[in-house]
Amino acid sequence: MKLRSYLYPAIVSAIALLGFRAAERPRYGGTLRVEIGASVASLDPAQSAVNAAETSAKIDLLPLVFETLVVLDANGVPQPGLASSWDHDPGARQWNFHLRPGVGFHDGSPLTPSSAVAALANVDPSWHVSSSSDGVSIETSTPTPDLPFLLAEPRHALARRGDDGISVGTGLFRITFWQAGKHAVLSANADYWAGRPFLDSVDLTMGISSQARTIDLQLGKADLVDLPPDMVRRAADDKLRVSVTVPTDLLALVFQTDRKAVQDARVREALARSIDRGAIVNFILQKQGEAAASLLPEWLSGTASLFSASADPAVAHSLWEHIKPTPALVLGYDSGEALEQSIAERVTVNARAAGISIAARAIPAATRPGDFDARLVRLRMSSPEPREALSDLLSALPAASSEDVEPLPNPASAEEIYVRERAALDGFRVVPLVHLPRTYGVGNRVRNWEIRAGNALGGWQLADVWIEGEAQ
Repeated sequence: MKLRSYLYPAIVSAIALLGFRAAERPRYGGTLRVEIGASVASLDPAQSAVNAAETSAKIDLLPLVFETLVVLDANGVPQPGLASSWDHDPGARQWNFHLRPGVGFHDGSPLTPSSAVAALANVDPSWHVSSSSDGVSIETSTPTPDLPFLLAEPRHALARRGDDGISVGTGLFRITFWQAGKHAVLSANADYWAGRPFLDSVDLTMGISSQARTIDLQLGKADLVDLPPDMVRRAADDKLRVSVTVPTDLLALVFQTDRKAVQDARVREALARSIDRGAIVNFILQKQGEAAASLLPEWLSGTASLFSASADPAVAHSLWEHIKPTPALVLGYDSGEALEQSIAERVTVNARAAGISIAARAIPAATRPGDFDARLVRLRMSSPEPREALSDLLSALPAASSEDVEPLPNPASAEEIYVRERAALDGFRVVPLVHLPRTYGVGNRVRNWEIRAGNALGGWQLADVWIEGEAQ
């Protein structure tokens, strides 16, 4: 299904760039100073992140260093990346990707069919990856017409692991300094196959609090910061330039159904129906996000409006009254996420108003999720292709899966996707709460920054970003 780009602006600029002059022209040079809240241990595509914040930050950063065979354009349509072209058999099981000539890794070694095969060999055990005279052949066990969408995901980036164990890529920037979780410097790749970027470097500082990031942006000490959605309105009021993507993340309540307290479906339904999602969006998120009763956002599926996100505290109260004995529930949230804490506390307020006994508690890193009856989970959409996005969400949410439900066909119609999504939410084991956008504060020196709808799920697009000199 093609991206419904007309449903949302590709990107919303809350404040016009101060001091912009029509006569300005792109210039080479300068360092983009970036501050983020997450701590990223590694940009290696093969290394998993430890939490949702690191996962999201890694998705933003990874494509600056590592590239994929296929990329998505502003409309979410697959385009040539490291593969200049591709073809497949009538059954969409045998695919041939022809490598772009003249591409090299940051360590000077060329991108060859054998190095591409090595990079993709362990990505999906159901794929048989082999080299051809000018590229890579991938044979899948079932018809896979959406394979170009899959290969465009950052997790399928091509990396070469050197003798020292460090992975290098082919991207716009090379890593010239890395202090895990704290500080990194990415320098322009002068030999980049499509021409070097305007920026000389990206200076990345990690693990900075949202308040400190905002202050540094105000004082001109940072050029790009990630902002929590609930701080966007305040930043705009402070005359800061703000950029907001289409909703890319799902925040959901997931029940631990092996816990005795929530094995009764009435308990789960009562809590689900008590939650006022509109209040979460309007008051906690300051209208940055959308109330969600579906797994996929409306811009991606076109069917989110068919799921009701309305609270019904009367029904919740009635359900709870018939549960004997009534359990005392514990809702967990990530101990390092202030936004999750605020939302969890709001959920408990709604639940208690319906007579439900519940408490919200932070989940320390060393605590087993099983110690909580339910927890908040934040997941980023993996693809603008609805079938693939839904399949990945279901894989990440085992509670939403059922052996009684048929897997999605490939390709899948909009109706088939809707039916599978509806089935995943039956039983209230997973309760969607809100769809969240990616939100950023952008400094006055930064030119040509944007994240369009089609590639909002991928990484930052810095190829054409440039830095204007300080105002005189």
